[in-house]
Amino acid sequence: MHKPRGPERRRASGATPLPPEGERRGAPGEPHGGQGDRRRHGFISQLQLFSALPYDAIERLLDQCDIREHAANAVLLAPGQVNQALHLLISGRLRIHFDSHDSADFIGVEPGACFGELSVIDGQPVSAWVVTDLPSRILTVPEHLFWDELVTHPGVARNLLRELAERMRRNRDLILDRVKDRLALAHLQKELSIAHDIQLAMLPNAGELTRDEPRVDVHAMMEPAKNVGGDFYDVFYAAPGRLLVAVGDVSGKGVPASLFMARTITQLRAAATRLRSPAGVLEATNRALCQGNEAGMFVTLFCGILDLASGDFSYANAGHNPPLVQEADGSVGFLAVKKGLVAGIMPDVRYPATHRILTAGEGVLLYTDGVTEAGNPADEFYGEERLLALIAGHRRNARELVEAVRADVTAFAAGAAQADDITMLALRFHAGAPATAATGAAPAPAAA
Repeated sequence: MHKPRGPERRRASGATPLPPEGERRGAPGEPHGGQGDRRRHGFISQLQLFSALPYDAIERLLDQCDIREHAANAVLLAPGQVNQALHLLISGRLRIHFDSHDSADFIGVEPGACFGELSVIDGQPVSAWVVTDLPSRILTVPEHLFWDELVTHPGVARNLLRELAERMRRNRDLILDRVKDRLALAHLQKELSIAHDIQLAMLPNAGELTRDEPRVDVHAMMEPAKNVGGDFYDVFYAAPGRLLVAVGDVSGKGVPASLFMARTITQLRAAATRLRSPAGVLEATNRALCQGNEAGMFVTLFCGILDLASGDFSYANAGHNPPLVQEADGSVGFLAVKKGLVAGIMPDVRYPATHRILTAGEGVLLYTDGVTEAGNPADEFYGEERLLALIAGHRRNARELVEAVRADVTAFAAGAAQADDITMLALRFHAGAPATAATGAAPAPAAA
């Protein structure tokens, strides 16, 4: 028997063929993104996941996705079902039920929202019923496209975090009223866990980035105190042979801090593609963060750029604690920094740049105050002196150094709860010949 393939298969399975290029979607004179959008996928401007993203950035992705029509009261997902796609509601309305697919209690889902992302990210079966309340039109993004082309985009990751946060806020009263219902409570915890995974996915794998570069060794880690946090690190080639490293700590905790963290990373990377000085990168990032910051959030941020040919390490600082520098003989001290004002408060702040020439064998450790202010049952802080003593005299590579500090902080805490996010980035300069492979790749997030 002939089995349909390609376009035939999509039609046979109920998929709606995408409209041809230039199809008219509404009344004359309406702008792009509205009902009058002439573009093939003009509806994407109405989807929260792609908010503020350029149309061209996702047009090719949508060409690989199906759009399906569903009648009212159709069960799209059910508890225990294996789901391998992210779904976005283009039109219609959905209901999410936790106890049965036709119960009187449900959470409504309006056009523009997504569903199914939880089971895609953690690989677990679906935990709730998703039912169409009205005839609905749904865009389906397969799992491999979600991981390979969606969540790696900082803008998409930020929007997904924002949608999860907004969903939790909208449904907070409902969840509290049903706190006795274990399924509803478990669903809320699952969303926080997913937000944690998305946040870590935004951070680059520093070891992989410099694996083929013999002149430098980098390793980093971020461990939030809660499901999500405000600490972050970043490392990427701002230009060929120029490695940018950064560590930041956002005010506050939880989802708001994680959203501001995502915004900071996005602005930092955007500024680094245009500006060569870490001072200029910080100043541009600060100006961007001050815009629309009605909540008054801020971030301490250290940014440095290492010239791999000369060992020149130029850096600027926005209120962050000074990194440690280990010289070639093993001695350790604090890097001389001008602290500067935290970013996100005043748009016209200037951040002076400082330079230090790193010689072969010298290294720098960037960290957040979650390390030095880690507490133990006696209400004592880990402290800077203990950190200096641990590092002094040890010639560890970057990974071993980060792991040694993390293990010592754990031993010091002696079971006390982690009160703050813990983030570290270690860099050791080896000098020598450049790598044969090009090292001018644009910044791209990867699993931490």
